[in-house]
Amino acid sequence: MKTKLISARIPQEDAAIIDEVALEERTDRTTALKKILLLGAKRYKLERAVRCYQKGAASIGRAAEIAGMSIWEMQDELASRGIPNLLGKEDYLQGIRNAEKIFGKKI
Repeated sequence: MKTKLISARIPQEDAAIIDEVALEERTDRTTALKKILLLGAKRYKLERAVRCYQKGAASIGRAAEIAGMSIWEMQDELASRGIPNLLGKEDYLQGIRNAEKIFGKKI
């Protein structure tokens, strides 16, 4: 895996959290920071996906793609947040018609 050196100044409190994670995980600061950054990046992508879905700027499939999860996981996430499904009756009926075309039989 290629890496890139990025230099950043962070508050002392945040540096203390990195040290705390490194101690708990019995690892070095760099590995602890990578772990924290990865968790934050995943959370950021999820929040972005939810915002896009709520605005109608992304379908549930696209939102799942943005978040890096399956459609089923995205549906569960939206449901846990009380976000209603934006699909209407016609969307479901079209899905059934598409499936019937693919499988060549009535569902």
